Amino acid sequence: MSRNRWGVLLTLIAALVATIIFTPVTQATSAHSPEAGVSCSNLLANSDMESTSGWVLGKTPVKARYATTHYLSPNHSMLLGITGGTNTESYSSMKQLVTVPAGSSLRLRVHTYPVSHTVDHNDKQEIVILDATDKPLRKLWTASSDARTWQTLEFNLDDFLNRQISVYINVYNNGHSGYSAMYVDDVTLEVCHMVTDTPTATPIPPTATPIPP
Repeated sequence: MSRNRWGVLLTLIAALVATIIFTPVTQATSAHSPEAGVSCSNLLANSDMESTSGWVLGKTPVKARYATTHYLSPNHSMLLGITGGTNTESYSSMKQLVTVPAGSSLRLRVHTYPVSHTVDHNDKQEIVILDATDKPLRKLWTASSDARTWQTLEFNLDDFLNRQISVYINVYNNGHSGYSAMYVDDVTLEVCHMVTDTPTATPIPPTATPIPP
């Protein structure tokens, strides 16, 4: 074979090898990790008390009201109960009705700043879950506290998934002895769903085809 033909043949072989080596081959593989991800969303409106939406305030002698004395973020909280003046028998409440979708978990988180002047254990600070008709379903927390510091309360509500409930937060004063109040801020009702990753194309290194002798 002439030298020119050998040169052409070698050039073709080199081009074929380069194409095999540098052309990627793809195959569908699962990107799923051992623990699937979780996606969560808050179901409550006006969680940070910065507007007048979302919460229904009880029509009682001492109504709940927005406050700037103590707050977490950014500038307001909700004040329930009595902090001074006339001691009156009254509930002081806020509530919000939500439709909870199906999910993998449901968590309620409430930040409270309780205040009691001469603690009267007949006065109560409380958090309750109601149904759509305001029937109590579960009392989550009750106290007669004068902690005067922000505390975080968190509750597992998985058994209330896929139904309508009201988050009800209240301070009751009996009108005698001491009086109680509570600042409330950053209230979230978070439903979570498991997220399944979708398959993605992952490059697989090619195997070079041997050149026949």
